[in-house]
Amino acid sequence: MLPGEGGRVPAGSRVFICERTVRELNIQNQEWDKVLEATRRVLVEKYGESLLSANGNMVELVREEARKVLGREDKEVEDYVVSWIAGLGPVDQLLKDPLVSEIMINGPHDIFIEREGRIERTELSYRDNEEVMNVLYRLVQRCGRRINFSSPLVDARLPDGSRVNAVVPPAAPYPCVTIRRFVKRSFSTAELLDMGFLSPEMVTFLQAAVEGKANIVVAGATGSGKTTLIRWLCSFIPPGERVVTIEDTLELGLEREHVVPLEASDKAGIYELMINALRMRPDRIILGEIRGKEAFELLQAMGTGHDGSITSVHTNYNKRAAIQRIVRAALRAGGVTASELEEMIVEVIDLLIFVERLRDGSRKVVSISQVIPGEGKPAFRDIYRYRYSQGIHECVGEVTEELKEKLKKNLAGCLPPIRPFGGGGCD
Repeated sequence: MLPGEGGRVPAGSRVFICERTVRELNIQNQEWDKVLEATRRVLVEKYGESLLSANGNMVELVREEARKVLGREDKEVEDYVVSWIAGLGPVDQLLKDPLVSEIMINGPHDIFIEREGRIERTELSYRDNEEVMNVLYRLVQRCGRRINFSSPLVDARLPDGSRVNAVVPPAAPYPCVTIRRFVKRSFSTAELLDMGFLSPEMVTFLQAAVEGKANIVVAGATGSGKTTLIRWLCSFIPPGERVVTIEDTLELGLEREHVVPLEASDKAGIYELMINALRMRPDRIILGEIRGKEAFELLQAMGTGHDGSITSVHTNYNKRAAIQRIVRAALRAGGVTASELEEMIVEVIDLLIFVERLRDGSRKVVSISQVIPGEGKPAFRDIYRYRYSQGIHECVGEVTEELKEKLKKNLAGCLPPIRPFGGGGCD
C-alpha cells in the first residue's frame, strides 16, 4: 500500500519520493562510474592502445574486466561499462531502435534523432566535448580513419553499413557527429498501403510494370523513400531471374535467391562494377543511384536486352531536372552528345517515379509518369499523381500502346484490368 489514506500519496510525499529517486539514481550513477573508471584503468594497463583494434572481441574483454572489478555478474552495470568503453556512450541505446534512421550529435548536450521521418530532440547528453571526442576517436579508428586538429573532417562507414560523418575543431566550435543508419527493413505491400505511400491500384500497376520488364527510374531527394521503393519493386521480380545490384554502399539487402550484390570501393568504382555486371549474365540490373558515367552504360544495357532495370536519381520534384541529371552523368563517359543521350532516354526508359517526404514526415509516391518523345526532348505522360490538398492518389492517364505491348510480351499477353492499361485484358 502506498503512503496516505486509500493508497493516495500526499503532495509532500510525492516531492519526497521524487527527490529520493533522483538521489538514488545519482548514487547509482556514481557507483557505476566508479566501476567504469576502474575497468578502464585495468584495460589500459593490460592492453593499451591495442584494445581499440580488438573490434568484435572488445565487448567481451570489457564485460569480463567489469565483472572482475564488480566481483560478481551484473548485466545492467556491465552494459553501462561496455557502452562507455566499447560503444557510443548514451547514444548506444538509439542504435538498438530499428525506427531511428539518423543520429545527430551537435556537441555534448544537443542530440537529435530522426525516427520514422520526424526529427526529435532527445534527453541524452555527454558530459563535455572531451567525452564526445573520446567516442569519436574509437569510432574512426575502428573504421581505419583518423580525426584531429590537422584533419578535422571524416566520412566513414561502420561495420553495420551505417555512415558516420564527423566535424571537429577548428572546422567547428565543438565536435559534431552524424550517423546515418541504413535500415534494411523490407516493408510489405500491406504496410506501404497503411502508410499511404501509394494506392492499391498503383500496386497492381507497378507489379505489372516490374514483371513486364519496364525500365524504371525512381527520383527524389535524400530521405524521400527511394531505397524503400526500389527494394519493394524488386520483390516483384519473378523467382529464378538473376539479379545484380550495384551500390556505393550496400543498402538494398534484397531477400531473394540468385542475387549478386556489388559494392563500390577504392579498387573498383561504380563504373567498373557496372561494366563487370554486364559480363555476369544478369536478367536484371539494379543500379542504386546514377551519379557518373555508369549512366551511359546502363542506358546502353537497357537498349540491348537488359530490360527490367531499375535505378534512382537524386533530385527534387522536377521531371525535367531528373532527366538532365541522367544526361549530365552520362556525358562523363564521353563520345556522345546531350541530344543523343536524350534520344536514348526516350527509347529505353519507360517510367519515372517520384517519391517525396512531406512536411509531416510521411513519405509518398507523388507521381508516376511514362517517358515519351517530345519536341526534340523527352516528354512525360502522367499516369498517377498525388493530390496534396486531398491526401489521395489518383489515376490521371493511360500508358501508350507501345508500352502496353512491351509489357504484354512478358506477361503472357495479359494486362491487369486497371485504368492505366485501358481496362487491360488478354490478346
